[in-house]
Amino acid sequence: MRYNVLSGTSACGSAEGGVHKAARVFLIVVSVLNGLAGLVCGMLLIVRPDGAFMQMGALLPVIGTFPFANVFFRDFFAIGMVMLLALGVPNATAAVLLVRHHAAQYGVTLVSAILLIGWCGFELVYMYNLAAVAYLVVGVVSAFASLWLMRRPSSAVSA
Repeated sequence: MRYNVLSGTSACGSAEGGVHKAARVFLIVVSVLNGLAGLVCGMLLIVRPDGAFMQMGALLPVIGTFPFANVFFRDFFAIGMVMLLALGVPNATAAVLLVRHHAAQYGVTLVSAILLIGWCGFELVYMYNLAAVAYLVVGVVSAFASLWLMRRPSSAVSA
């Protein structure tokens, strides 16, 4: 038996161990990428709510049609805050917990996945685009991977 750094378990290379490792690597990659994107893009939209840093000014008329547009969507500030707090922070936290093999790692990845699904669902209702569909799929796969890894006895590895 050998210790697997990615899965945090001892395994002999079984097929189920390979799926466990693949699901874990998927969650790590998704958490790192979404965490970085959420933190960076969220901060850029907070610093320049007109969307100039991300060249999103053309979308201002579109977000003006959202519910509560006169309160939350006069510019990209609220979207930046939600992106930072609902996508960036949870995913960055999940990435750290996954790397450290913390007992709460899959619970946090599940919450991050649910938040991503909610974000994409809102975006698809008000501003349909293929990127949102792709992220929705990533969110659903992340949720299933998190649930699958949570129910496995070997996934309850503490730090």
